[in-house]
Amino acid sequence: MHDAHIHLAMEPLKSDLPRIVDTFLEKGGKYILTQSTDLEDINTSLEIGKQYPNIIDVALGLHPVFFEENTIEKGNENHISDQSKELLTKFMIILKRNLPNIKAIGETGLDYYQIGLQKDLNPKIKKEIKDIQKQSFGKQVQIAVENNFPLSIHARDISGSNECVEDVINIVAREGKGLARGCFHSYSGDIKYLQPILDLGFYVGFNAIITYKSGEDVRQILKETPVERILFETDGPFLPPQSVRKNKKIKNKFAQPADIKEIIEAAAKVKNISPKELEKETDKNYEKVFIRKLEI
Repeated sequence: MHDAHIHLAMEPLKSDLPRIVDTFLEKGGKYILTQSTDLEDINTSLEIGKQYPNIIDVALGLHPVFFEENTIEKGNENHISDQSKELLTKFMIILKRNLPNIKAIGETGLDYYQIGLQKDLNPKIKKEIKDIQKQSFGKQVQIAVENNFPLSIHARDISGSNECVEDVINIVAREGKGLARGCFHSYSGDIKYLQPILDLGFYVGFNAIITYKSGEDVRQILKETPVERILFETDGPFLPPQSVRKNKKIKNKFAQPADIKEIIEAAAKVKNISPKELEKETDKNYEKVFIRKLEI
């Protein structure tokens, strides 16, 4: 059993890490890939990896919403591009310094959903944010290819649009030069882009969304994804499984690695395969993507 995408440096996971890891292991867990998202959680992520070297792998990345959260909200709209480039440069220095300590680049990608929610934002500013996201993502793809690391990719569109996933696929194809590999994490976009994602050689990560009543579209994507391209994740502390969401006795609802068991059981029904067999095959996928160092 594996959790291919989680944020252990975030609360409430960070404060209760020993219990969370023990619970995962008790349920047969093997691998966890914790991901950074900004400049603040990098050191914590690396320390967590050092504490559990045989269980927890580390991915370092700069989440696409990092730029708008660290420029627009501070009222520096006239200097977004310059400030974003400075932040990106700082991240790239940190990333390159820590390449020996990681197994993947992530969480990285593009996110047009959050910027799309800001209806009163100047279109020029939106374009600047999208442009710096693309620049950041492109550089992270380059680093991944140059150093033979897999990517954990975020691609989230506004409702009714496919601009984001199209831009992600184009950047991976252009900057990856046929060598980029990894996983599209929590893909919930248009199913018509599943085949292009698979054609790039990427895997697809599924989480507790498949346990939600509202998750039918994602269950359809899961149904169409070959078992040999499936990875499981929690995206914890976000996206707790349905059993946690509906349990009124649980006040602090969050996702943790042990929840993968429920996710696998739900996925097995969709794929018409035994949970045990699905777990076995997808653990092999995790090993192939995030553990085995391929020669290029």
